[in-house]
Amino acid sequence: MNNKYDLIVVGAGPAGITAAIYAARNNQKVIVIENEELGSMLTSHKIDNYPGFVNGITGKELYNNMKQQAIRFNVTFKNEIFFDLEDFGNYKTVKTEKTRYDGHAVIIATGINKKSQKKYKGEEEFIGRGVSYCAACDGAFFSDAVVSVFGKGNETSEEVLMLSEIARKVYYFINDNKLEVEHEIMEKLENTSKIELVYNAQLDEIFGEQLVKKVVVNVNNVKTEYDVDGIFLYLGTKSNFELYSIFANVDDSGMIITDENMETITKGIYAAGDIRKKSVRQVTTAVSDGTIAAMSAIKYIINLKK
Repeated sequence: MNNKYDLIVVGAGPAGITAAIYAARNNQKVIVIENEELGSMLTSHKIDNYPGFVNGITGKELYNNMKQQAIRFNVTFKNEIFFDLEDFGNYKTVKTEKTRYDGHAVIIATGINKKSQKKYKGEEEFIGRGVSYCAACDGAFFSDAVVSVFGKGNETSEEVLMLSEIARKVYYFINDNKLEVEHEIMEKLENTSKIELVYNAQLDEIFGEQLVKKVVVNVNNVKTEYDVDGIFLYLGTKSNFELYSIFANVDDSGMIITDENMETITKGIYAAGDIRKKSVRQVTTAVSDGTIAAMSAIKYIINLKK
């Protein structure tokens, strides 16, 4: 798969789509990672203060118009759960539950978030004590242990295969009745004796004492306990601190601090819209942020390619 882009935009609200339009019209290859049906604009029954619509417009209509305009300029949209971002200097990697995307620059436009994303019972309590979000980072701590992985897709499946080389056993809990991955990856999963695939599985609760001891999983509507030493979550439950604090300054309410060019403290990573620390959050200000972030990213990408 060709998952290499000039610009990756995370979030398809007014800031993200505006940024995508500007960058695509400047001949950049752009992808937008979105979680469909989520976002404050989509839930707005009527928007009466956005210029150009004499009688107002619903949030969903405005979103659809913006998205179709972006598609006209060949912007790619993917409906996937974003769960991680890595910086490798001249390129960045955005990970979703299905795959990974590489880009020269990233614009974070995920909208207003609470200080912490919704956690599963026991998740926050055991972070660093059995709960992890990265097999490459923490897998070595689980040598000859029993671990569980929650998620699906190519990216998560590769993490499962990595863990199977370290752990004694890996439970792979998939919240669907099938797993859509590349054929080669599926073959490896099915032919690795250490891996047990569990379909139609939803995480219910995490238990332990000082460290994780077990996990309760709803499998086909039946709650089942599994004894595990570690839990790797690829479900999009990281807070803004956990997601962005390595690359950006994040305030106490979970908002990203940028300069006037929408740039974070990391070159090539920008934030736009309601995710930014600012005093006014409207569709008009989000569009403004998206424009500035895109123009800044375009300059960065062009200089990088020289």
